[in-house]
Amino acid sequence: MEVQIDHKYSESEALEKMKSFLTKLKTEHQDKVGGIQENWQGNEGDYSCTFNGMKLSGHIKVENGKVTVNGKVPFLLKPFESLIESTIKNEASKVLK
Repeated sequence: MEVQIDHKYSESEALEKMKSFLTKLKTEHQDKVGGIQENWQGNEGDYSCTFNGMKLSGHIKVENGKVTVNGKVPFLLKPFESLIESTIKNEASKVLK
């Protein structure tokens, strides 16, 4: 799964917004999402977590003008992949307005 979100910020501003977004997710969805881990190297980061007991992982790349989120969707969530993609795009777009 790959989601691209356009934005109008510099790379560093967008990076801070995405890091804040992940922190917000940890707080707001702690009842469903657990073990969120991030590992950032410059403008790219790997993430992993569990969602309702299923392991999710992926990669985020922040650039001038766009953010790309790549993720592995577990087999049991494949029927919901388009919903997951649109949710990521909508929520990240709110952060990058």
